[in-house]
Amino acid sequence: MTFERDQPVSVELCMISTPDGIVDVGGKSGPLGGATDREVLLTLREHADIVLVGAGTVRAENYGPPQRAPLPIVVVTNGAQLDFSSPLFISGWAMVATTTSAPEVPVRSFRVGETAIDFSTLIKELHAQLNAKVIHVEGGPQLNASLLEADVVDAINITMSPYIGNGGQSITAALSHSTQFSLTQLCRDDDFLFARYERVRN
Repeated sequence: MTFERDQPVSVELCMISTPDGIVDVGGKSGPLGGATDREVLLTLREHADIVLVGAGTVRAENYGPPQRAPLPIVVVTNGAQLDFSSPLFISGWAMVATTTSAPEVPVRSFRVGETAIDFSTLIKELHAQLNAKVIHVEGGPQLNASLLEADVVDAINITMSPYIGNGGQSITAALSHSTQFSLTQLCRDDDFLFARYERVRN
């Protein structure tokens, strides 16, 4: 997949959802997806400069080192309570985005916001310090909602899963503003739908 972008930085969510709004099962999105969904994820990673992912997702999905280098993986966490002996961090490609009040960490960190992460400033720092032009966001729900609330999301790549009634989490954040996105791509594989929405800018 290749896309034309007018913005210096493109923040792109990658997520899966059922028709009833469930985005994971037991903290994992894998049970909702399949082989094609995994292929879409890896393709989006190929066109990304960095991966942004929440600490909860890193733990639940047991993140390892990126399959291609260079591909920095920036783990978002307020408290910086992470396993820095894990293969992800030992690889040297993992970094941390956290608050100025969080404990010191043994890897490169981006500290924006005193007690809560300032996502608008974080995106600017990732662009300035890592030359990140395409920021690929792999969730989970809380991180996605925070980025939408901060009004920094430029595109949403979403897989619609046919599995309903799994009792997982949903994105229920009540945003303080509305943002319009336009459908730019849509395709089907068996019972899965894959869509891309891009931010409408006036």
